[in-house]
Amino acid sequence: MPNYVPSPDEVTAAMTENGGWTREQLAEWGIPHPPPQGWRKHLEAKWRGEDVAELPRQEPDQDALF
Repeated sequence: MPNYVPSPDEVTAAMTENGGWTREQLAEWGIPHPPPQGWRKHLEAKWRGEDVAELPRQEPDQDALF
């Protein structure tokens, strides 16, 4: 669990030239890869001090492994 929650401006500033975020950057913020839908709003709510549930981790389908 990360101790640091970035501000919305910091999240925007960390965006790569291609319009995404690196796996390492997401991990620093405690966001799983691939990031689930709504992760930016989740971080913003945490930054504002709201009590939010953990983001769901997307597990690959077993069929995708074969």
